[in-house]
Amino acid sequence: MRWTLAILLTISLLLLGCASHETKIRVGILPIEDALPVVVGVEEGVFKKYGLEVEVVNFNSALERDAALLAGEVDAVITDPLAIILLRNQGYDVRITSLCLGKTPEEGVFAILAAPNSDIWKVEDLEGRQIAISSNTIIEYVTDMILSKYGITYEKVEVKQIPTRLRMLLDGKVEAATLPEPLASFAVSKGARLIVSDAMLDESVTQTVIAFRGEVVDKNKDAIRKLFKAYAEAVKEINSNPEKYRKKFIEIARVPEEISESYKMPKYPEPEKFPEEFYLKYLNWAYRKGLISKEIPYEEAVYDIGQ
Repeated sequence: MRWTLAILLTISLLLLGCASHETKIRVGILPIEDALPVVVGVEEGVFKKYGLEVEVVNFNSALERDAALLAGEVDAVITDPLAIILLRNQGYDVRITSLCLGKTPEEGVFAILAAPNSDIWKVEDLEGRQIAISSNTIIEYVTDMILSKYGITYEKVEVKQIPTRLRMLLDGKVEAATLPEPLASFAVSKGARLIVSDAMLDESVTQTVIAFRGEVVDKNKDAIRKLFKAYAEAVKEINSNPEKYRKKFIEIARVPEEISESYKMPKYPEPEKFPEEFYLKYLNWAYRKGLISKEIPYEEAVYDIGQ
């Protein structure tokens, strides 16, 4: 009897030990196409296979997402490098752990469009024109970066909310606007004119990244390495059979029904350390704009998942 009780106790302890090794990671996402590998990893049990319990937490705005990250309500987010630089400038320990989308120009997701009835037909026509943007965000950054390559100067019109910017563009209340996908493609389907996009350039100018709170990185380095191994597995599965995941992609990215059949899925890159050359472009832009007041070293802001 004592042997039976001992064996049962040992089995119970072993099971308890196994359960305690399953690390929970909460990832905050927006309704954007970049989030598909994380969602697929959760829904198809890829993270579970690596002993991780990953929870996806949905947000409707970057402000809500970032507030949740700083409050410890999520451990990681899919965001852009500029947002991380600005948060670190405010004293928050958040670190870029991997490139998400934007390794190549083809993965770009921003476009400058002209209103349907405007006389803007090519990039050169944007010289001195008004373009609706959102200041101190990735929208302003990408607009500056694209047009600087053509030597174009423009007048900035502040329109923070993306749906409002889209509506003003289609109604001709602004001459041009910078929009993210899939709304850029939707605007074109409604008569707006695509002038230039980051996907049309010869080098990548915008990226999205996966970032963690620093304390989570320091305490869970092995779990984070496993997370990105699982993420890479999900990426390979999506890229090998994109049509299998198209419906989920349309749902996650909130692709409007009018363009859902023609909208192109990206080829997702596998996770990797965010390149310093990309980082420095955001840093230098933020410095020139006066958005940062101190040095934000690459080595402190970017974590190498291979460590």
